[in-house]
Amino acid sequence: MDQLRPPARWSSAIDQARWIAERLGSFAEGVTSVVPAGFDAYARILHPAQEPGFGERLVRWREVAAWSGVALRPDAQFHTVALPATEPETPPPWRGQGPRQGRLYLPDAEVLAEILRGFTSTPERCFFGLWVGFTVWGGPLVELPDREYLLYEGPVEAITATASLGHGQTANLAWPADHAWCLASEIDLAWTYVGGSGPLVERLLGDERIECLPAGADDLLTRIEPFVAALVERGVEELLASGHTVIATSMGTVEAWLERPTRLRPGALRVRSERFDGSSGGGGGLVHRREDLRRKATFRLTEGVVGLVGG
Repeated sequence: MDQLRPPARWSSAIDQARWIAERLGSFAEGVTSVVPAGFDAYARILHPAQEPGFGERLVRWREVAAWSGVALRPDAQFHTVALPATEPETPPPWRGQGPRQGRLYLPDAEVLAEILRGFTSTPERCFFGLWVGFTVWGGPLVELPDREYLLYEGPVEAITATASLGHGQTANLAWPADHAWCLASEIDLAWTYVGGSGPLVERLLGDERIECLPAGADDLLTRIEPFVAALVERGVEELLASGHTVIATSMGTVEAWLERPTRLRPGALRVRSERFDGSSGGGGGLVHRREDLRRKATFRLTEGVVGLVGG
């Protein structure tokens, strides 16, 4: 059985998450599809572009923004600041595939626990959800739209109790028994949402130990910068016309090949991306219907372009 750091313990009290399910919106649409609606204010904790380790150093989004010359707006995605329209004069300050998705940077989690403790009447009784894909432990599951979580409980500091399970994994959900706030590190996002009182969010935004942006309950979870959408649109047109395209960006290239489907056999879409640092990746799949070509090509090429910087 997977062991938690004491004093946290696995829990079968899955009814403690019912209030969250009742206040969540449709899956993957907006902030309140990740954290419950009804809080006075929301914030977004940005996961670092690079964490210390193996000779590397901490790199925050604001440093990436200073490098690219692109403002770090409240609605910024990582590619907003990491994939500038023109190539900067100096190499990027981070290495690898950008911010970790689905977990907090451990020192950030510790800062959050310190702050959150002061904004609940039940700091010693909090509940935490760990996405079921991160552990082999079996038990009752908290079932939320398109996500299932194992439940554990402990003091607010137990948000890091699962770090020992591997890769510094922190809880994907956290809330106190009095429901004063809720935190969610959605597995596909490079940031963590917090919903709570106005003073709590103000406190988070003012703490220089973490990188935090304001969020609105109606904000979309993800967005694509207009210049990226324009690059992809041109690439899709060329791909559909000739069966091949290359999209050049400030951080690398995305190349795609298309074989159209016929009545007798499916088609195929292949995508390969290559960063200027030499790393590469690829993907694709079969295409069975001609009417799916544009949609699938747009999705795959957008994924490839944004994937050049991760996050």
